[in-house]
Amino acid sequence: MAYYHAHKYGPVGYLEITNFNSKHNHERFQKLIEDAISNNKSTLVVKHHNSRYDGKFPLWVIIEFFSMGMLSYFYSDFPLVDKKHIARDLYNTSYKNVDSWLRCITDLRNKCAHYSRLYYWKFPAQPVIPKSFDFVPSGRLFDQILMLKFLYIDKSKWNKSIVIEIQALIEEYFEHIKLSHIGFPDNWKDLLVSPY
Repeated sequence: MAYYHAHKYGPVGYLEITNFNSKHNHERFQKLIEDAISNNKSTLVVKHHNSRYDGKFPLWVIIEFFSMGMLSYFYSDFPLVDKKHIARDLYNTSYKNVDSWLRCITDLRNKCAHYSRLYYWKFPAQPVIPKSFDFVPSGRLFDQILMLKFLYIDKSKWNKSIVIEIQALIEEYFEHIKLSHIGFPDNWKDLLVSPY
């Protein structure tokens, strides 16, 4: 996102309201950026840009301080043509799917970051599943993991690392959990493995 936006609008183009869609709340966005800078003021990167570049941060620098929610908000407020380009080129899908996935990954990240329960939890937002994919979401954890599969660009690493780790966790706790309580269907592994 940073690469695309900066190439099209310039290193600090994210500071211009005209580089977003009409629903963009630029005042709120700038406040979030100020907060990100303030919360990281002791880092060498922020100190360097404050002293050397008068507090101007190129997008590829400042995006490192975006929360998942802010990243989702950033993409959601892109002009439609840019959203479509990123969704098609990065994920071979529609911008509506990517909007949904980023919103859901924010919920998942927040649950994990606050050590909240995932077992038997029903997520309020369900990721949109591509029409070509044969799966009906249940609102449980498996939906969120499936959505991560769609967002994960390195399919080989996903299969060789993430899917293997999930399988190991399931095998370790199999006697203590019910897969249905986390929304895992019988064919969960087939659904999670990505074609290269």
